[in-house]
Amino acid sequence: MQDYAASSWTTPEYSDFLEDTIAGLNASPKCLKPKYFYDKLGSALFERICSQPEYYLTRVESQILKNQSQKIVDAIRGGAEAVNIVELGSGSSIKTRILFRALLNSQNRKLQIQYYPVDISETALVESANLITGDFPSIKVEEIVGSYESGLKEAFVRITQKSNWDAHRSVILFLGSSIGNLNPEEARVFLQMLAASMRDSDALLIGFDLEKNIRTLERAYDDKAGVTAAFNLNILARINSELGGTFDLGSFSHRAFYNAAQHRIEMHLVSVRDQAVRLGVTGDIFSFEKGETIHTESSYKYSLSRIRSLAASCGLAVKRHFTDRKGWYDLCMLSKKKAPDTDSKS
Repeated sequence: MQDYAASSWTTPEYSDFLEDTIAGLNASPKCLKPKYFYDKLGSALFERICSQPEYYLTRVESQILKNQSQKIVDAIRGGAEAVNIVELGSGSSIKTRILFRALLNSQNRKLQIQYYPVDISETALVESANLITGDFPSIKVEEIVGSYESGLKEAFVRITQKSNWDAHRSVILFLGSSIGNLNPEEARVFLQMLAASMRDSDALLIGFDLEKNIRTLERAYDDKAGVTAAFNLNILARINSELGGTFDLGSFSHRAFYNAAQHRIEMHLVSVRDQAVRLGVTGDIFSFEKGETIHTESSYKYSLSRIRSLAASCGLAVKRHFTDRKGWYDLCMLSKKKAPDTDSKS
């Protein structure tokens, strides 16, 4: 049996992973937190998911940014001569670069941009910051390693320390429909946190995946190439590798379906036989019946009316909806300042 030395799994990160895994596998129904998808292999698999023909989200959001870039950046700028852009979960900042190009066009040559990308991956931040600085030398980049909450706080501490900061407009970006990974109450708490950091002159641009044909939704999370299935199963491989699990990946299958009552796609891992799994680091044993599932992820889908309702409950108002022609996706501009409900769509 492999010896899992304490130093390998009692660091805060691994202690959380262990604690959450035990709690989730003891729960009824069983569940695992989706944040643990993203080890090195999981992150690579997710990048592959984004390029699958069935996975429309990344493609459609990028199209909105490209096709409506000038309208979006006009809303971001709001007439200001200096803009602070705080991006939560910035990653490679690929889509953000579309906005930078539009912000720095001939009409906005005098615009000053300070960019604060926030991500838990220092490597991704440094690589992205170096590329942005090289391609957009006029943009000042200050990367921040941290969670959404800690990174947001740090960004606004830095902003308020700048001279003449109150004359600048700050805009928070939360792209990629990441809001969908939060349940309704978590989404409210999250948006309330963002609203509390904003002034009346600030803005929030956030991506929402919209409700649509169920077949389209389910195919996006169960592609023909099986990449999403491999991504889902990788969380079990990670438990095996890091926590001494004995999961037989061939004894679990991927299932994704739309739960209309909850307005969400659910991803599950289904046990294909009666079996028991052991964690090497603790000796805990978990039993599975044939057909029993582990709920690994939910992705909530929105309507425009529910977006407005959510925003209003958090002290925010919709300034504008930027949607694609099919109405599959919404980049929503929100403001803390009370604004008339125009129900405008582009």
